[in-house]
Amino acid sequence: MDATHDRTPQGDATGDPAGTTEQFDVTVRRSPKYGAFAALGALVGAVAAWLISSSMPQAVNENGVPLDTTPVIGLMIVAGFVVGGGLGALVAVIVDRALSKRTTATVAERTEVRRPDALPSADDDALEARFERLGGAETGTAGPAVPGAVEDERGEDDRPGRA
Repeated sequence: MDATHDRTPQGDATGDPAGTTEQFDVTVRRSPKYGAFAALGALVGAVAAWLISSSMPQAVNENGVPLDTTPVIGLMIVAGFVVGGGLGALVAVIVDRALSKRTTATVAERTEVRRPDALPSADDDALEARFERLGGAETGTAGPAVPGAVEDERGEDDRPGRA
């Protein structure tokens, strides 16, 4: 990906959002969803294995007694599920290789927008001044135990239930 940085300011002094725009040369191509191909292949393989194993004639032993083939059908369904999933993933790889030849070069634009209220303001200075007035670690005086609580003249905070 070739990056062509074209930073152009956006907005003006009338209160519109300020921001920058960057443009990049990018390559776009389609690709298959491998999980969907594998899942569909597994489902088709399991159904095909069930149909094939169910259509087989009933097995009989040497005495002519029919045998229960239910475990064989289950095993065939599991085998069809695994083989079908593998074949579905293989088809996804083949489709991905075919689609990789159809790439398109284009320009992508990334815009950063800063809202005016996100810029530093006089309120930030007022909060900092209040912090300094209440006492911070630098001054050596302790402020209230909870931020936002106001101490009275005796040094006690105004929270209910506190003496």
